[in-house]
Amino acid sequence: MNSWAFSAGIGLFAMTVATIAFVAYRQRESASLLRDAELARSLRELADGDAVRLAAVDEFETVVYRRLFYSSVIGPRLRSVAWALLGAVLAGAGALALDNLDGIVAMVLWGVLLAVTVVFALAALGFAGAAAFQAATTPRVTVAYSEPAEVQ
Repeated sequence: MNSWAFSAGIGLFAMTVATIAFVAYRQRESASLLRDAELARSLRELADGDAVRLAAVDEFETVVYRRLFYSSVIGPRLRSVAWALLGAVLAGAGALALDNLDGIVAMVLWGVLLAVTVVFALAALGFAGAAAFQAATTPRVTVAYSEPAEVQ
């Protein structure tokens, strides 16, 4: 048995599982944050004007909305980067596997897989650039902590 090919296969399998786990985790996190945002709205209604409770709800909302920014704006692009990188690696591995085979079918498949590798690599770079652009330009949720003016 060729230990190099076996090791490469295990590595590709591990990368596939890791990518699927990353994407699933980020999607669960997005769903959880949306539930937290809904919870913050209902807690605000339950606070019923109590200053202490409203302050606690404000703090909770701030944390949720800061995480929701990442999850809703940058997260989908990072998931796309992960999928595109996985596609590039799998197509590249297929092209490498077909590199030593002779015949017209192997040559055509090698060319197609090489083209697919380039497309997925460019897509990963594009999505990574979009994520970096969004992280740099989209305004964050900020909260100005100020003491209320004293009533005299």
